[in-house]
Amino acid sequence: MAVFTSLLAPLAGCMAPTMNKARQEGPYRVLTSQKSDAALAKCVHYEWQNQPIFGGTPGATLQPGRDTGYTVFTEGSQYFVDIQPKGSGSEAKYYVVVGNWIANKRLTALQGCL
Repeated sequence: MAVFTSLLAPLAGCMAPTMNKARQEGPYRVLTSQKSDAALAKCVHYEWQNQPIFGGTPGATLQPGRDTGYTVFTEGSQYFVDIQPKGSGSEAKYYVVVGNWIANKRLTALQGCL
């Protein structure tokens, strides 16, 4: 067991921060939409789920927000968006844990749903 633990210890620094930590650091982008929070979340979920990355589709998950709204996130929560109702539309806070070309591809899909 000690060998297994010692092998995992160096990997601990490579793990992505939690979604709550990313939220504390602030969103990468804040976008607004005239769509309802539910309609925007459904669109982002669909687009991210069907977006090919490296010849496959990594998928996305849609879940209700803590109190209101929705969160759409990818495997590993490296990219996620909190969508809340705002006025007659909604506000999307897009978080990027790993900044790379995939983050931009996710952002483009999100912007297409606005």
